[in-house]
Amino acid sequence: MKKLLFTLCLIGLTNTLLAQSELYVTLWYGQVKNADVQEHLELEKEFYSEMWQEQIDQGNILGWDMWQIMNPDVNDMTTTFIYATLHTTPTFNVSPMNSISGKSDSDWRSAQERQMSHYLKSYSLVTSVKGGYGPQMEGAAPPFAVVNYMAVDPYRFGDYEKAELETFMPMFKESDTARKGWGLHKILNRGGSDENVNYLTVDFYDSMETILSLRDATSQMSEEDIAMWREFDDVRKLTNFHIIKLLMHR
Repeated sequence: MKKLLFTLCLIGLTNTLLAQSELYVTLWYGQVKNADVQEHLELEKEFYSEMWQEQIDQGNILGWDMWQIMNPDVNDMTTTFIYATLHTTPTFNVSPMNSISGKSDSDWRSAQERQMSHYLKSYSLVTSVKGGYGPQMEGAAPPFAVVNYMAVDPYRFGDYEKAELETFMPMFKESDTARKGWGLHKILNRGGSDENVNYLTVDFYDSMETILSLRDATSQMSEEDIAMWREFDDVRKLTNFHIIKLLMHR
């Protein structure tokens, strides 16, 4: 299996694999200066995507994606990339790579030094995949996604997962034609009062235009719907979201 989507879910895998094993996604966020973006992408394509393909071939991971955040926070001329790595245990090992096929060892060492020098900030999220649907589950990742960061009452984790998987996921799948896929992830390596985001939901779309058009539409909600969503807000709160674009995948 060579394609990943999370997908945030940010994952590409078969339904058979979903049924057979636990799945985890590590999301690594790296912020770089805009002036370094072009070289950064060239190095990713020429060297690092090959490195991750080798990790897949060796069975260390199931897949790898590179995404770009398209609605960044106000910042000092920077771009943030998200690297999504799919694996079957909560942690994974990467085999040392002293060489890249078709590249000299000196070029590979230079590429690593240049690439690492680009990063200004980084952090990671380790997530377990709780469920999802859509073409990304078969390896055909839609090119855009929205990652929603959820703060869930720790005493209501069970209620929250049940609502997402048993109520909202079937509803999205049946009636939402704009949303091409959906996934639920639980964050495993962050917690506490200062790190209140503990779940992610990921919506997949075919285009940025679709995402913005949906956000532009204003609908009249019934009193019943308003009451339902207010009640659900007692269980979880949307703290932030990122619109992301798929750049590379293995």
